[in-house]
Amino acid sequence: MTDELFPCAHCGGNWAFGWSQRVIGDRIRPSTDFLQINSSTAPVMNDMEARSLSEPPTEKLCCILCEDCGMQTPWIPFTDNKHAALDEAGKIWNTRLNRPAATEGDLLDLVRKEISPVDAPYVLDLLARTAEDWEKRGPVFSMLAQKIVDGKITTRDFWPVDPVLEDAARYRTLQQMARFVYIDGVASVQFPRIPATGDDEECSFETRVSAAVDDLPDRNRW
Repeated sequence: MTDELFPCAHCGGNWAFGWSQRVIGDRIRPSTDFLQINSSTAPVMNDMEARSLSEPPTEKLCCILCEDCGMQTPWIPFTDNKHAALDEAGKIWNTRLNRPAATEGDLLDLVRKEISPVDAPYVLDLLARTAEDWEKRGPVFSMLAQKIVDGKITTRDFWPVDPVLEDAARYRTLQQMARFVYIDGVASVQFPRIPATGDDEECSFETRVSAAVDDLPDRNRW
């Protein structure tokens, strides 16, 4: 069911599950022991703390809510089958498609900011919520799309991610092989000697070091 849930119908934010419990039934002890507790009390989000047997019985509740604006579905009670209750809440959540129309101010605020490829989903959401003034807003969307494309080209050419991840994995390998030693009473970190297994002496120093670390026996790096 989670693969079928839409983003928040109000702000486009990410959805999340909410859990709580609600007081039901009659009190076992005299009412003086449970002041301010009644069945009309609104459930508290993420309240799943177990109650004492002497307190009023409760029923479990679940809902789907937005992490950004807080909009949520009604609370759905359940006993053992929480997945069925979440399916019911999901059907209610997906029917709320009345997203507010994008305004000219939303676009102007975004133009003033330095956007990157990470902001592509937000720009697409604004585009989907635009229903008027296409002649005026079209050039703005074109400019935003060009900035996102330029950001992808810059990132790919000058800040590649793969070498950073590969070097991080090599560092984890060396870190797990290091050990503490005391030299003249001073605690020091000592790394083992690593054979330079590569035969090509014409390659760069960095390439030879990387190849030597990559030839080490595989370990649990994470």
